[in-house]
Amino acid sequence: MVQSSGKSNRSVYTMFQHSQTVVVCLTQLLAAALMSVLTSWPVRAQQSDALPNWLSVAFEQQSRIQFLDGQFRNGLEGSDQGFEWRNLLKSEAKFKRLSLTAEFADMRTYLMDEGSPLDSFFANPLDILQANVSFPFKDVFHEGDKGFLKIGRFTMDQGSRRFVARNRFRNTINSFAGVHAGLESDETTIEMFYTRPTMRLVDGDWIDNEARPDKQSSDFFWGAYFTTALGSKGDSLQLYFLGADERRDRPDNQRFDVLNPGVRLFRNPAAGRWHYDAEAVYQFGDAPALDVSGPLRHHSARYYHLSFGYSFQVTWQPRLSFIYHYGSGDKDPLDNESNELDHLFGVPRPDFGPTGSFRAFQRVNTSSPGLVLNLQPASNVDAYIRWQRPSLAAPAQGWRITRYRHEGGIGEDHLGDQLETRVRWHLFSGKLTIDSGYVYIASGAYMDRVNKGDSHYFYAQTSLRL
Repeated sequence: MVQSSGKSNRSVYTMFQHSQTVVVCLTQLLAAALMSVLTSWPVRAQQSDALPNWLSVAFEQQSRIQFLDGQFRNGLEGSDQGFEWRNLLKSEAKFKRLSLTAEFADMRTYLMDEGSPLDSFFANPLDILQANVSFPFKDVFHEGDKGFLKIGRFTMDQGSRRFVARNRFRNTINSFAGVHAGLESDETTIEMFYTRPTMRLVDGDWIDNEARPDKQSSDFFWGAYFTTALGSKGDSLQLYFLGADERRDRPDNQRFDVLNPGVRLFRNPAAGRWHYDAEAVYQFGDAPALDVSGPLRHHSARYYHLSFGYSFQVTWQPRLSFIYHYGSGDKDPLDNESNELDHLFGVPRPDFGPTGSFRAFQRVNTSSPGLVLNLQPASNVDAYIRWQRPSLAAPAQGWRITRYRHEGGIGEDHLGDQLETRVRWHLFSGKLTIDSGYVYIASGAYMDRVNKGDSHYFYAQTSLRL
């Protein structure tokens, strides 16, 4: 078993003890769901061996083992490992005028070291991920349009998923409580939401996986997305506006209060043609003061993404793309202005590599060009190879996500070269997916200055959907 230097490791026996607890909880959960189904069926449905057509129940189980050799985080040495386990049980009842959705989640992590940097990205044992009612409508403004109004707790994927997303790779999933509405007409869609983010909680330390009910934060997160097709070649324009109002519950608890307008122009990949994705965001508002007793700082940050490439009509369907990301950092961490991008509730993958124990790079304080080669060796197998060269956009801020802060900088901004590979195999009509990946970071001048060397990360994962 891989261990971090100077850190004690949880035993495999402890893992199995927790695993038995998870199995018991899931069994109880499935039994409760089954009883709910049986007691809610009408008499004629009880005589059938199948679920009624208005009811659907789905189960998803994701397991991932991961290893990190060469710790790049400040204050940590050696290597680390972990086993992440995510179970989702979703039930949906659809009627003519409304639909009801409930989704339970049990998301845990095992085999981590005592000193591993654990937080709500790793674990969220046994809680309610979604519980909402949705009202569909159509032909409201003119014939052919359709939409929905959703109220309750829910998950969301919006736009490019760079600022609002339901997590796929990360073990835990973002959820929100509030109102979500959408309208689709011809080739134009509008979505709006006004929510409070869900705070993922545990009882005690994250490594112990002890359940505690989640709750809604006092913050507000809201936004609107407008997407429309441009012409007949698959081009689309997307405009959006997001707001994050992080409430100040106490005078000494100063938070971000930002507005986030963005624009995106894109064409999705297709065989035998060019594709592209260009996105720009300007973020402004207030940021916490350097001293809690001082006034809030002015916040001004930017984000740009550009990618373009071509999909070849040959065996393995290769798609080659150039990519570039820029997320601003704080040019002077000691002045009265904040320039550090807040990536809100977006996901770093696939733009910056895996999360989990890796999670080396994000949109904050980064300038990262790269190349991606996507391949499809078979109809049920896909893979990619991605090379990136991340540097600090604002050297004075330091490599924040890895706990390095160097006010004034250390004279270097090149973090390293990252090579990532991934292969996925989809079996049984997509019900089972086997996924594995490897990431290598060749240390750059910045890592050399902080006495960090190369890093290797590997994971193997299965996803079962019933």
